[in-house]
Amino acid sequence: MSYRICKECGKENTEVDWCKECNAKHFQQNFKNWTSGNNDIDKFIQDTQLSATDYEKVLEWIPYNKLYDIEYIAKGGFGKVYRAKWIDGYIESWDNINKNWKRYDSNEFVALKSLNNSENVTSEFINEITMHFKTIKFYFISVFRVYGITQDPETKNYMMVLQYAKNGSLRAYLDKNYHELSWYTKLEYLWYITLGLYSIHE
Repeated sequence: MSYRICKECGKENTEVDWCKECNAKHFQQNFKNWTSGNNDIDKFIQDTQLSATDYEKVLEWIPYNKLYDIEYIAKGGFGKVYRAKWIDGYIESWDNINKNWKRYDSNEFVALKSLNNSENVTSEFINEITMHFKTIKFYFISVFRVYGITQDPETKNYMMVLQYAKNGSLRAYLDKNYHELSWYTKLEYLWYITLGLYSIHE
């Protein structure tokens, strides 16, 4: 499948409006302008940016002051979940004219998922992000997309910034709508959940 030619290098894009080689250079040139304060997290984010073959595979360091209207939603098994609005929105493609990233969904809601005591980053925190990240191709059904990582300046806990689910978690959605869904839809959801689990353990 052809994704058109990159206007910068003249090679074929790896995805629509996405050149892995050129965009990796754009990301790398910006490494000096941000840090999470933790080398492991910095490297994790940088690795996704250098290897991304499309915009959905990119993680960003998102400064906490880029988030506003932060509202507590619920407590999960490992931490708390919040809702917030993200000023910038996620990266979609490179603007070769303005020499900057084109972004989408600015000032839209995102979910913030914290892990308790993650100021001292553990493999548990990195593993959870990795599991979400590995299921990106199935996020529209089972796991929501991860946009990046931020840090609460008060608690110092690191937080995942995720796609916001207006209807809550899949479990909450099914609890509320189970009897209204057709068996075809139920089986379809089960199929995509299975694919997501497979990708985690692949």
